[in-house]
Amino acid sequence: AADVPSVNVVGYGKVVIGPGKLVLVATTFETFGDSTLNDLVGNQLPNGSGAFIWDRVSKTYKTSTLGRGGWSGTNVIIRGDAFWLKNTGSTTNVVTLKGEVPYYYNDSATTTVSQISGIDAVAYAYPVDAFWTNTALAKAAAVNDALYIWNGGSYDVYTKGRAGWSTPAGFKIAAGRAFFVKTAAAIDWTEVAPYNLD
Repeated sequence: AADVPSVNVVGYGKVVIGPGKLVLVATTFETFGDSTLNDLVGNQLPNGSGAFIWDRVSKTYKTSTLGRGGWSGTNVIIRGDAFWLKNTGSTTNVVTLKGEVPYYYNDSATTTVSQISGIDAVAYAYPVDAFWTNTALAKAAAVNDALYIWNGGSYDVYTKGRAGWSTPAGFKIAAGRAFFVKTAAAIDWTEVAPYNLD
């Protein structure tokens, strides 16, 4: 019988959230469970903590709160979806997001986020830091489109001019961090897996 190749690589990313702080994150792994907050985050934050999941269709948030019975609601979060986590506790917490590293053998050779338009929250869908100007989204953006990066208290805003993006040289999108973009026209963003697990 012929050999059947299989690549299963488990990965994880850590998100540090200070007391009373918000972080804008994304899962960049194929999840092992149902991809809800109970599966992704569980009880890694104190009760009363919140999540705000960006709905790209309605351009609004679906909210969820962590209580004794777990996270409220049954909102599914897929790889590359943007969501906020808020730590309502009095100490810093570390949230570990884990799953299978997306790759060719689980149909993740490419990932497409369709119809990015207006002001939209998205994420680079692979678990690596990405040079912003190398992404297909940055290249497809029009002059005057903008990128908004949450810095913990406000947004760092960068725009695309005729000569390119106003981001600093070598600027990267951190793995597992989501961001907002403002686009004049709808963009279908397709990225190829940036690594080889063979």
